[in-house]
Amino acid sequence: MRKFLPLMIIIVLAASCHVNDNKVEEEALLKRMPFNERVFLLNSVAGESRIYELDYDFQGLGSEAVLNRLETESPIPNGGHMTMSPDNEWITIVVSKQSKIYLVNVNSGEVRELILFDYNPDGMYYDEHYNNRMFTGKITQVDVDEDGFLFIAGQAGFFKVVADNGNGLADPSYVNVGADIWSDEDPTLCSAGNASLGACGQVWVHAVPFKFSGDAYVETTEDGEDYFDDLTEFNSKKVKFQGGDILFTQNGTETDGFEAQRLISFSQWKNNTAIALDLTWDWANKEISFTASKVFGASSSHSFAKQKSGKVTGAALTGDNYVFTSHHKKGFLNLWNLHGDLITKVDFTINDPIAGDKFKDNKTVHFWGDMTSTQSFDKNSLNPSGSSSNEIPGAYSQYWDFSSADAHQYAEIKLYRPGSGMSADPNNISEDEYNSTNESRANAANADIADYNKNGSKFVSLGKGNGYAMMRFEEAVAVEDNTVLQVVETSWNRNANYSSLASAYSAYPEKVDVYVLKSELPRYYTSGLESTVDHNWVLVGQAGIANNLFSLGDVSALDGATFQWVMLVDAYSTTPDGFDINFVSVFESPETTDAP
Repeated sequence: MRKFLPLMIIIVLAASCHVNDNKVEEEALLKRMPFNERVFLLNSVAGESRIYELDYDFQGLGSEAVLNRLETESPIPNGGHMTMSPDNEWITIVVSKQSKIYLVNVNSGEVRELILFDYNPDGMYYDEHYNNRMFTGKITQVDVDEDGFLFIAGQAGFFKVVADNGNGLADPSYVNVGADIWSDEDPTLCSAGNASLGACGQVWVHAVPFKFSGDAYVETTEDGEDYFDDLTEFNSKKVKFQGGDILFTQNGTETDGFEAQRLISFSQWKNNTAIALDLTWDWANKEISFTASKVFGASSSHSFAKQKSGKVTGAALTGDNYVFTSHHKKGFLNLWNLHGDLITKVDFTINDPIAGDKFKDNKTVHFWGDMTSTQSFDKNSLNPSGSSSNEIPGAYSQYWDFSSADAHQYAEIKLYRPGSGMSADPNNISEDEYNSTNESRANAANADIADYNKNGSKFVSLGKGNGYAMMRFEEAVAVEDNTVLQVVETSWNRNANYSSLASAYSAYPEKVDVYVLKSELPRYYTSGLESTVDHNWVLVGQAGIANNLFSLGDVSALDGATFQWVMLVDAYSTTPDGFDINFVSVFESPETTDAP
């Protein structure tokens, strides 16, 4: 077996865990969203709700961002709370005091209005328009669940919003539980009999109230963006949807079965503790049951509780089930993992072509509002139907593919910090043979996909100049005599294997140091984890182009050790974009042979 050494930085996050009745349960692997998703902030002040898109380094988890205003074709009233439509096309802003939902197209700024009515189980009667009651409940939290329903909550209670409620029982378009409010149309609103209502072209949607079954209930208070701060014992059957925001985590359909969906609410804070809910909906009886658990820290000594960052006004899900939060009267956002560890504080500046570098109230701090994200997910679109989402078969499968070996795992990338070769403009690589599109060379999510083609397109470039990446395996690896770490680099029109590191570097000058993190098994990346001084990183060798196999059983420093994290550091490459990570894997191997 050929042995190469050091490739640096690849980290993978593992299972979600939550607390139910003080019992920690390890769930399935958190499958990360791609880094190029879109995140939006709503700032609601001075009579208007304005939308800003976050320009942020999702791949490097940076500490600065720019808020670019999304210009809308008409103003959105003050007091909105927002989420994203299931197709990622429409920012959905609920302004309950006006009984309206505003849909804003994320690309064009087009604005559509939906009129929000109370739900009538017997259907809506358009010919008796004055009998139809508009919804006026106080709402502060909105999101869309995995079934595509808009979910709203606040002092008024818990509601699912449904599309066309029908013109009584005689209306053929009568639909009691339709989820799609974003493309709903009702031809009866344009009929001659309804012309006097001026209703043609309108879309009416309806808030279906749900009660809590058994001893589960919602405690409500006066509407507003304030919080209670009592320190009473946590009650898993008592939930307060007051101010703040809610968000749904990823679900199994979106993540190829890796993740079960939960709802996180930032409104019940017991000494700065948010809660997570596992919800069960009963349509027939209009009831919800749930189990609640603490997230983001369970005590005043936790890092989340220690961050005196102000009241949460909005929350948005981002890569690795990280959560962005916005804060009242603050000029920054916070990025957390689901354990409540602060990944980074993100200071923002404002770019508004109309209002300049300030919000409408002439301030640079966020007021009341909300956050949302497109929440697209990692999917391997190049695979044939039914094949693995982690693999793309190709000519080099026979040389690189050890997926059938014992204890085989692919690593998942957790932090990508490219060097100087990628920082200026990753889409402008001069050499013609490079695939320089944003979805390949600069998209770190491609390191999660094993592309077995000779000239594969699924790779991420480290950019030389000490660029690095960190990855993590789903399961901890106990180093045995036959444990092999595999690091595969993609350079087009090169061999599948080389006889030595020197010959590989001669064929193409790309090379990295490869480290594994000994006996430290954190689930999430936290600031400074990459430090080889403060953490127990073991250099196992260097990797060049193509296939690199490291026999970890021969590394004395790893004798009897366990690891999950890998780090690849590019301190040697001289090519424009540096070392190109195709994938990283680990397995227990019998004797293997190298191919030319």
